[in-house]
Amino acid sequence: MGFPSFREVHLEYNETSRMILIIEDDPDIAEVLRYSLENENLKTRVALTGEEGLSASLDKHNPPSLILLDLLLPGMSGIEICRRLRNESLTRSTPVVIVTAKASDNDIRISQELGVADYITKPFSVRELISRVNSLLNETETRH
Repeated sequence: MGFPSFREVHLEYNETSRMILIIEDDPDIAEVLRYSLENENLKTRVALTGEEGLSASLDKHNPPSLILLDLLLPGMSGIEICRRLRNESLTRSTPVVIVTAKASDNDIRISQELGVADYITKPFSVRELISRVNSLLNETETRH
């Protein structure tokens, strides 16, 4: 009876862990989100541009369990990222939570049409955001 290899442990960890992808161009907000989620024992990954965020979202080896997405990003808007995510089988059902300073009725309507799970406007309560994230993760686990 030997110890499992690193690869076996790593694969097991990835299969059972919940990773939150934070797509946010403001490094200070991204850090607050990362720190708060990791204090809840959630694994995180941060992308500071739209392109990085889309690439990280589509990572087959470490797909996110939930995506926190800003709408105002350099390179590619959050709306465009969301459209692309909904067209990919890997991310079609991944919960997306918009976290943005944009609070226009039109932005909210478009986000709803794209099937976002929640829409949170900045400034936001970290405690409330954590509560919503945990609720969505639990809902997703219940469905699978």
